[in-house]
Amino acid sequence: MIKLSNRTLKLILLLTGVNLFVLFFIMWNGAAPGSETNAINIDTRVVGVSLFFVFSLIFLLMVDLIRRFIMLRKQSDSARDRMHDAVESLPEAFALYSPRGKLLLCNSRWRQVYPWLDTLEVDRWDLFQQQLQPHILRQEAVDSEQPNTNSHIEHLDSGHAILASDSRTREGGLACVRTDITHTQKIEQKLRNLGRAMEQSPASVMITNTRGVIEYVNPKFCEVSGYSFSEALGQKADLLRSGEMSDDIYKDLWWTLEQGQEWHGQLLNRRKDGTLFWESASISAVRDENGHTQSYIAVKEDITQQKEAEEQLRMIEAVFRTSSEAIMVANRNGLIKTINPAFTRITGFTLEEVVGRNPSMLSSGRHEPLFYQDMWQEIRQAGSWSGEIWNRRKNGSVYPEWLSVSVVLDDNGEPSEYVAVFSDITKRKNDEAQIVRQAYYDDLTQLPNRALLSDRLNLAIATADRDEQVIALLFVDLDRFKYVNDSMGHEYGDDLLKQVATRLNECVRDTDTVARFGGDEFVILLHNIKSEADAAYVAYKLIESLSTPFTLAERDIIIGASIGIAMHPGDADTAENLIRNADLAMYKAKQSGRNQAHFFTAMMQEHANQRMTLEQDLRHALERDELEVYYQPIIAGNSGHVQGVEALLRWHHPERGLIPPDQFIPLAEETGLIGSIGEWVLETSCAQVSRLNKEGQSLYLSVNISERQRDLGLDADAVSAVLEHHDLKPEWLLLEITEGLLLQDSEETVTWLEGFKALGVSLAIDDFGTGYSSLGYLKRFPVDTLKIDREFIRDLNTDRYADSLVSAIISMAASLELRLIAEGVETDKQRLTLVSQGCCYMQGYLFCRPLPAAQLKQWLREYRPSPCIMEP
Repeated sequence: MIKLSNRTLKLILLLTGVNLFVLFFIMWNGAAPGSETNAINIDTRVVGVSLFFVFSLIFLLMVDLIRRFIMLRKQSDSARDRMHDAVESLPEAFALYSPRGKLLLCNSRWRQVYPWLDTLEVDRWDLFQQQLQPHILRQEAVDSEQPNTNSHIEHLDSGHAILASDSRTREGGLACVRTDITHTQKIEQKLRNLGRAMEQSPASVMITNTRGVIEYVNPKFCEVSGYSFSEALGQKADLLRSGEMSDDIYKDLWWTLEQGQEWHGQLLNRRKDGTLFWESASISAVRDENGHTQSYIAVKEDITQQKEAEEQLRMIEAVFRTSSEAIMVANRNGLIKTINPAFTRITGFTLEEVVGRNPSMLSSGRHEPLFYQDMWQEIRQAGSWSGEIWNRRKNGSVYPEWLSVSVVLDDNGEPSEYVAVFSDITKRKNDEAQIVRQAYYDDLTQLPNRALLSDRLNLAIATADRDEQVIALLFVDLDRFKYVNDSMGHEYGDDLLKQVATRLNECVRDTDTVARFGGDEFVILLHNIKSEADAAYVAYKLIESLSTPFTLAERDIIIGASIGIAMHPGDADTAENLIRNADLAMYKAKQSGRNQAHFFTAMMQEHANQRMTLEQDLRHALERDELEVYYQPIIAGNSGHVQGVEALLRWHHPERGLIPPDQFIPLAEETGLIGSIGEWVLETSCAQVSRLNKEGQSLYLSVNISERQRDLGLDADAVSAVLEHHDLKPEWLLLEITEGLLLQDSEETVTWLEGFKALGVSLAIDDFGTGYSSLGYLKRFPVDTLKIDREFIRDLNTDRYADSLVSAIISMAASLELRLIAEGVETDKQRLTLVSQGCCYMQGYLFCRPLPAAQLKQWLREYRPSPCIMEP
């Protein structure tokens, strides 16, 4: 039934009324009754009017039908376009077939899944199936929870796995959905492989919660420790702790994990049966997507029987073939003899392709020749080498591996084979990189976060102190950010922060650090600048950049920045204090009107004033007779006899009292005052010790000198003149230098020291063990005495590390025929330990505190060795 529009109905009613009116009019005004002609005319007009009415009605109906047809056509096209857009927006491939199997529509994803469709005109379901079959390698049925739906997985020759779901429509057609699950299946396979690897891993694996309670151990753990899975489950992680190691090692372990870093080290543990064994452990945190620690995983290797394992590896073919790690055996000439299947799996090379070739065929080119030279040197010297290395597969791809190389010796003790065992650690490296990324970078801006900033700042401070550099810390707080964030919403606020991060990076060097400190606060670390002017320049460059309008939601948004600046050295010596002072300066900038920079000046000014005052006082200390030389006796530990004395400078400040040398000696070196002060110390101490020796003592004198004194004119001639003036033989003088002077390793330094040696003066390295000197330096420089630093002596008999270090220094000194003096000996137990190990000379509070010359003279007169010292 045709429904007419209101407009058409109104026109029909109007025409009907007009027609009736015309008919009535014709009839009323027609000819007189009985006139045949008039009657005929009337009939003719009536018929004409009626025909006009009928044709008009038909015309209106046709117009209305055409209009409706056009309107329905537009609606149909619009619905089809909406349908096409909806289908095209689907993330899956989709196609719709009619009940007769004709393709009605499909999206672009459908042709991406089946790319060969582009070259074929396949618009029927049966033809599509025929064309598809040659491309299907295998097909797996999948149970479907939907009625009238057939689901299966197609493994195509393109390498993709496609989940296919075909559902019948109510009209009998076919709706086809295709989902590419290639990546999902690979992940599932990797997870299965990881699970099998965990259970079959040759390394012990232990997983604990954040409180250190064991949640999982693998079979290897049970095998090594002797504890069953149920016995280990729920125990604390220190289940295997032997009690034979220092608590500091475990403190360092937990501190490292709390910093978000992986801990590597060796632990002496105890099995269930009480036997001790060593493990090499790698322990790291497992974090969720928010960077929160969920658990800890420890991967450990029993290294007590490493040599036995290497020997058995050559004999047990079954283990060789089934190992999940790649194994390569080379002959004594370094040519490959055999490999295991895991080698082929990891590298892609078969046995036939590698036999007789050099392992360098796997070289990636990422390592310098020196790397391989050092590796082979350690293999030859230690018999084995382990480490991370980058190699190349057969297909050319480069990958990281953990490699262990061991030497197999023949009956004559000569190398017969080299065994290399390695595993692909690509996933571990990727996981580590991801963990680091989550732990050290801000998710929104991708800038370093507070933790990474702290690490870099601590390193920058240490580098600046070591290399005498200047660094600046800029604390940036955005002005009006809260207004933008509150008024426009967090989405635009986040967008603004990302734009700010980009601009900040554009204003600094690549070597500088831009970090997001939190909220709308950023911190910028400027490395190795010349002065405060450089920091100020960068700060106002930042302010200018951030004052330029930002574009948010097609609007220009104007903000600003308040910046606080703190310098090192000057404002703070630690990262925490430097950040705090820059923060205080930033608030000062805000109080001063915003959108400006402000230096932290309070501490700088106070420090500068104190430094200036101290320098002025030090310049007058000599003439005011405020400096005094103290002496600490150097004792023969086995007999208690006094051998000599060390000259130690003291400053009696009239207002500040006794000032320690570490507070004014560096200032004296910086200002050049060390020249006159050092000359006075040498003159005074030589004069006083010479008088003591003339009164019956036989003491040698030990005096500290610095490289700055060399620059200021101290040389062998000057020392010779002082000795001659005070009638003190050169062999009675011992000059102490620091390890830092040796590190210069310059011909000028060697010549300077050899001048003293030629004079007959002895040379000692003071505070030995605190620097980085090596045996090479000791052999190159003409030193004959080492002084063991008091820090090591203090921990003697209480710290195994200190015990080992002191023992090593004594053994080394004995091998090099160097004399030893131990500083800071305070207990008789320390003395006995040192004497028993071969260190015969020492000084410290056990014998005597540093004394002025007059008191030293009295002490020497009254001193008698303690009876316990005389005991053998």
